[in-house]
This record gives sequence, C-alpha cells and structure tokens, in this order.
Amino acid sequence: MTSRPFHKVLCTSLLALLCLLGTSGAIAQICTREYAPVCGQVAGEPAPRTFANRCLMDAAKAAFVSQGECAAKPAPVVGGDVDAHGCKGSAGFAWNAELQQCVRPWMSSAITLEVAPKSQTCTGLIEMQCLMVRERVPGQAPQKWQPFFGNIAGFTHVPGQSYKLRVRKDKLDNPPADASDTTYTLLKVLP
Repeated sequence: MTSRPFHKVLCTSLLALLCLLGTSGAIAQICTREYAPVCGQVAGEPAPRTFANRCLMDAAKAAFVSQGECAAKPAPVVGGDVDAHGCKGSAGFAWNAELQQCVRPWMSSAITLEVAPKSQTCTGLIEMQCLMVRERVPGQAPQKWQPFFGNIAGFTHVPGQSYKLRVRKDKLDNPPADASDTTYTLLKVLP
C-alpha cells in the first residue's frame, strides 16, 4: 500500500511541474531534421524566410506565410523606377529643368548658338543661302563659323543683325532620307 500514495504524489507533482512549465513557455521545442520547407515571417524582419519545417518555424515564433520555400524577390522591372518628376532613369530619361520635361540627354538638350549677321551661299542637295552659326559652350573658346543647312523653328533672321540664341536641339530616331537627323527649336533670344 505504500506504493500507491507514492505514485499518487509523483503523478500530482509531475502534473504540477508540467503545468508550471507549460504556462511559462519554458518547455524547449524539439524538432526533427526532416526537410518540408515552409515560408514564415518573423516579427521585426523585413522579409519572410524559409524554414526547414513547420516545427522550426513555430520555434522561431514566425507567422505562417506559405507552404514551400519563400518566393525570391522579383527583379525590378526595367522602366519601373520613376523620379520625382516622373522620369524613368532605367529607360535613360532625366529631368531637364530648362526644357521642363523628361529627356534622354543624348537625344535632347538646350544649347547656345550664335548667328552671324550675314548668311552665305552653301551647297547641300542644291545651292542655297545658309545662316552661319557657331555653338557657344561656357569656358571654351568660340568654335569656327559653320553653315546651318536647316532652320530654327520659331526664329526669323533679320539680315545684318547678329543673334545669340538658346535653342532646343533634338536628334531624330528615324529621320526622312532627305532631311536632317536633328531639329532645332528657339527657346529664347539672349541679350
């Protein structure tokens, strides 16, 4: 009869110990080494991570995201980046404050042109009168005067008068066979 009270005391003590350990969270989790991946999110971490199995995920106190390995972060979409002006840098666009728009710098720019007071006879497809111009770049010596075979949209030359112009210069992707691959548009006449 002595074993029965001892057994009762032992069972009661073990039950009390299990209750105590169970409420304090002090029971260590023992997990198998099986590989059955799950994706879980640990609080405070920026991205979910893959755990070898559900037991390891639970032991890390991670929230279940999906069965299997976590999906890799998708690569950024080309052209998916946009700056404050709406320009897509990965597509080659940058904001041009003077032109007030997104441009590809190698295709569109603003330049300063000096226009000579007299035009000269020049030969392209035919003989004609051309303005004589030179581009002015700050900090560089003036270039040689060259015949200008096209026109500057918005500009009318008065013979005998020289000009300093701020001009938008645009290269064309597919120019007509008999035309220039560059267009010029007057932005303003400089003093």
